Amino acid sequence: MKNMLKNNLLMKIISLFAGVFIWILVVYNLNPMATKTFTVPVTFINQSKLEAEGQTWVGDTPTVELTVSARSLDIGSISAEDFVVEGDLAGLYGLNDDQKQCNILVKKVRNEDIIEKVEASATWIYVSLEPFIERKFAIVPISDNVSLAPDYLKGKVTVSPSEITVRGRRSDVSRIYQAVVYISGQDVNEGFSEKVTPVLVDEKQNELKPGTDLKSVAEITSTVTATVPVMLSKSLNVSVKATGTPADGYYLREATPSREKINVIGPKEDLKSLSEIVLDPDISNLSESKTESIQLARYLLKVSENIKLADNEENSITVDLDIAKKPTKLYRFDKIEMENKNPLLEYTMTKDTYEIEVEFDSDKVDRPQVENIRVSVNVAGLQIGSVTTFSANSVNVVLPEGCNLLRKEDVTISVSEKTTQFNPPTLPEPTTEPPTVEPPEPITEAPTEPATPEVPPTETEPITTPEETPEETPEETLPDPTEELPTETIEETEEQLPYVIE
Repeated sequence: MKNMLKNNLLMKIISLFAGVFIWILVVYNLNPMATKTFTVPVTFINQSKLEAEGQTWVGDTPTVELTVSARSLDIGSISAEDFVVEGDLAGLYGLNDDQKQCNILVKKVRNEDIIEKVEASATWIYVSLEPFIERKFAIVPISDNVSLAPDYLKGKVTVSPSEITVRGRRSDVSRIYQAVVYISGQDVNEGFSEKVTPVLVDEKQNELKPGTDLKSVAEITSTVTATVPVMLSKSLNVSVKATGTPADGYYLREATPSREKINVIGPKEDLKSLSEIVLDPDISNLSESKTESIQLARYLLKVSENIKLADNEENSITVDLDIAKKPTKLYRFDKIEMENKNPLLEYTMTKDTYEIEVEFDSDKVDRPQVENIRVSVNVAGLQIGSVTTFSANSVNVVLPEGCNLLRKEDVTISVSEKTTQFNPPTLPEPTTEPPTVEPPEPITEAPTEPATPEVPPTETEPITTPEETPEETPEETLPDPTEELPTETIEETEEQLPYVIE
């Protein structure tokens, strides 16, 4: 019995080994080892260390071929996603600055239990390098899609922060022309602000997307605040009122601004009473025309700090200052006025004419006639036979408004006795005819007092009424022609009009 049990146990052990052997034989014959090849992209690590040195890798993503060994029944479940191939950028080596060698490491991330073996086509790869740069771009607001209510204009749109920093490969960053933000709105009648994300664009304003168009540039996630001031608009007249005085003998003929109107924006309260802006260029000591450039913002600030130039309105304006020489005119007088003269004396200029030169403030001043100009000299105290020269300072000249005396002469006056002949009046000849006596008027009313008794007239003395008494013709005594007649002064009632020679 014991022998039988011993024999059975031995048989069982033999049978177990035989089964294992048969199983191994079957597995190796029915499920043999198999291989498969995968192309796996290289994932770079420690890229920040390379960028810190001012460089980055460029070009297409490199790949490595992996040969994988596994049982035939398991090989089908293995894929390229089961592996990661890492390239360490912190350990680059090589003498060429533009190209370095980079060691690679294959990692299994899935199906490790069925993968028997993995072999890579290379243990290192070449990596092309390019400088990694950083550049700042000003953010440009584009508000073309903001439509405003009538009579309103946009002020200058501002962005805060006003610039953005872009980091990436030199080839990527050099494609960027500017950073912009787009702003929109409908029927806007007041200022507003909004947060927007900057967009990178090329020279043709085509958008460049980080990560795709710009592979080395990180996606922009930060936003900026764009502020659009919207205010009431108004058109102001531009006028010029120059300050200062030109050089002697010159005047400002005309001041012409390059624009007659400018557009401004501001609060309604500040613009309500404002209709023009007055420019005040300085013309001190100018003797020739010039063009002066003026900044409008400085003048608007004098009016109100809230009034600004409208969007797209140029700040600079020019004023043409036309400086001209003052016109002159020459006047000649054949007679001047003598003040405080002796009526018994004759005063005569030794020259035929007296001359003055007059300057006018501008071409627009009317030239006065000579009779509207008064030229006089004080001749008090001059004696008969004297010839006296009065300096130009002693000659008084009175001109109309807008005229300036440029030059006057000395004048020489000679004095003589008046030679005007006295003509006595013609007397009427005496008449021999008796005077005509008009008859007395009849008395129509009785006298109130008692009548006086009439006394008959005598024959020797006729009675005549006062009306009948003839008037005696007085006899006029004629002057004796032998006596010397006194000289009588005859004042001039009209002065001879002088003439003018221009």
